[in-house]
Amino acid sequence: MCALRAMPSRNQKKPGEERLMTPAELAAYLHLGQKTVLRLASANKLPGLLVDNQWRFKRSAVDAWLEDQFEDPTELADVPDGMHVPLGDLLSDEGVIVDLGARDAFGVIEELAARAYSNRWLADKPWFVGALVERESLASTAMEGGVAFLHTRAHDKGKITRPFVVVGRSYHGIDYGAPDGRPTYLFFLLGLKYDRMHLPILGRLARIMRNPATVSRLRALPNGSKIRAHLLQEDAAALAAPRAAPVFASPAHVDRKDRLRVIMRRAAVQKHRASKDHPAAKPKKRK
Repeated sequence: MCALRAMPSRNQKKPGEERLMTPAELAAYLHLGQKTVLRLASANKLPGLLVDNQWRFKRSAVDAWLEDQFEDPTELADVPDGMHVPLGDLLSDEGVIVDLGARDAFGVIEELAARAYSNRWLADKPWFVGALVERESLASTAMEGGVAFLHTRAHDKGKITRPFVVVGRSYHGIDYGAPDGRPTYLFFLLGLKYDRMHLPILGRLARIMRNPATVSRLRALPNGSKIRAHLLQEDAAALAAPRAAPVFASPAHVDRKDRLRVIMRRAAVQKHRASKDHPAAKPKKRK
């Protein structure tokens, strides 16, 4: 939602008018850092107003924005954390295409989406294909080493029947806009419905596929069952690897808006850890 830029004026509350929140007040309300709030507002990702060049926020607009950002809160408690979901729950034998027939980027998108739709994992294939194309138009999801991770920006749970992963392999390779300019051979299509699942699983797959030996092995395996088995083996090893404890524990009994804010806070922490601006990413100065 784009920010609303108001003409410079005094921050005076008229009778009956909703009081505007400062960035510090909104940060406390959302359980986020003030810098995160300002960054979201500057990127037009939070509904805000510029008053005398200072960000101000309407609580009602923020509450509406929260509702739009997340899935039905009555279901959020039942959404599994992607950090603990094994790949085998998302990738079936039917989700592996051993030899893609596509010869260009759009053909890959269409073929992978068609496989998901034929297995009834998609309720709206045209929307899904369009959302994938829209995401690729921003920047290719291909990475160096011959692997791409196709996904949509929006996760519309109503148009995806169940969370899934489809893997496609091209023997000859396809020009998919990889940073190294080389062909892409392995394509992972992610239809995971929820950010809480999408971000951790995407990160885990990306780490697995950074190993050139894993990529070479998957390109050489003779059939879909062995491709799937090898991926599940690599994923099981990644799940068993030591990792830091979650920063925030999930509350047992919270109301609707509190649950939304907790999930938003978790997503913000994950993004900040990967950001160069996050303190943990900066080298510590020696005293």
